[in-house]
Amino acid sequence: MRVLFTSYPSHAHLWPVVPCAWALQSAGHEVRVATHASFAGSVTAAGLTPVPLGDPDGVEPRIRPDAKPPEHPDEVLRHADVLGLTGQEREHWIVFHQWLLCAISDYVRTDLPEAGELVDFARAWRPDLVIWDPTFASGPVAARACGAAHARFLLGPDFPGWSFDRVAEKRDALRAAGLPENLQADLLRPLAERYGMEVDDELLYGQWSIDPMPPGMRLPTSAVTVPMRYVPYNGAVPFPEWLRERPRVPRIALTLGESTRRFIKGDWGRSPMIIEAVKDLDVELVATLNSLQLEGIRDLPANVRAIEWVSLNQLLPTCSAVIHHGGIGTFGAACAFKVPQIVCDTEETVLVRPSEVDPRTIEDGTFRNGFEFGVSEEVVQTVTTWELPAKKLEATPTSEYVIGRGAGTRLNHRAQSVDEIRKMIEQVVSDVSYARGAQAVLDDWLSLPSPAAVVPVLERLTAEHRRA
Repeated sequence: MRVLFTSYPSHAHLWPVVPCAWALQSAGHEVRVATHASFAGSVTAAGLTPVPLGDPDGVEPRIRPDAKPPEHPDEVLRHADVLGLTGQEREHWIVFHQWLLCAISDYVRTDLPEAGELVDFARAWRPDLVIWDPTFASGPVAARACGAAHARFLLGPDFPGWSFDRVAEKRDALRAAGLPENLQADLLRPLAERYGMEVDDELLYGQWSIDPMPPGMRLPTSAVTVPMRYVPYNGAVPFPEWLRERPRVPRIALTLGESTRRFIKGDWGRSPMIIEAVKDLDVELVATLNSLQLEGIRDLPANVRAIEWVSLNQLLPTCSAVIHHGGIGTFGAACAFKVPQIVCDTEETVLVRPSEVDPRTIEDGTFRNGFEFGVSEEVVQTVTTWELPAKKLEATPTSEYVIGRGAGTRLNHRAQSVDEIRKMIEQVVSDVSYARGAQAVLDDWLSLPSPAAVVPVLERLTAEHRRA
């Protein structure tokens, strides 16, 4: 059969689906990956065939000045109040409403070419199955336009599906308050109507969802899911010579993600504290940070190796612990390689707040619409920027999962001193209970079917759902 993936143009979105795409390709199926043309080279580098969308010489929609900005906090919290959400439920809603809807808006726009080109390709190539990134919501429209079966590939806890369920439960209350009944449906409707479609649950949830999250990381939703083991892939690069020998002292990886450093500089004061904490420990810290993340750090201790990029699949097997931002890709790699985890989580809200600053001197932890270091930096006046929380969106669910299984702990640089962080790192490296917890996490991970084992399930579901 023919399988078309859609991927938001980011390694954090592409790399999680690569093992599934390989599994289908290795089983004899034709696989294509549709994404923005500027990201097509990353698809090729992963051994897959890209379908470039949009202008290859242009910037992708998220870094256009007219990209959808985050919703104002007052509006986000007004929705949460009408929905009756409290505590962690409010955080789930904020992730969906203020963060994910921005990305979702990019590839359903009818005034840009990408969504229309995706539908045109699907009609011409006629895939049997479309597997779509939840933030690339033109995927199900393309699938329906050509009669293909379609499924979401979840990239973390299912915040959209969870949110769809909440608004369905409170539709009358939202209507009475004069609020939209389904924000994603409103974004998708102009594109769907262009092709004579109504936005229904199938265009929102998919016909089913491939879920690579372990049970303790999943949100309860009404979506039909196919569980699949998360197999880490983080790029094919030469194996560094310095990794060939076993470390003399316990090695710790420090990795804070690939995407955030594209849009902000600094690290909220977190990296300087971590580096200071390890200075007097008999360990080696491999800090996978670039110059923007290292800003403000003048001298690195002798036991710290700063390197902008190294494959986690190569680095983590040599490590006794990993300190990370809570992102799903890093979390999944740490689980697969049985490494105790220290998850950075300030336990603050993930709400984004507007801030008026001069974008030529963007402060630590702020970003503006249409800005990316090295890609789109031209700014000439003070504009509204957005102050990010000093944490990853998934940091709290990730840290709670890790702590709950005894596989690690939480690092809160806003509440802990350098000395407290030092003691925490030392304990995680030396206490064998964390290694046992990491083994338990690996056992849970291995209990899920591999991408290859899921292929027959996808073949069966495709046959049941595609239209002739």
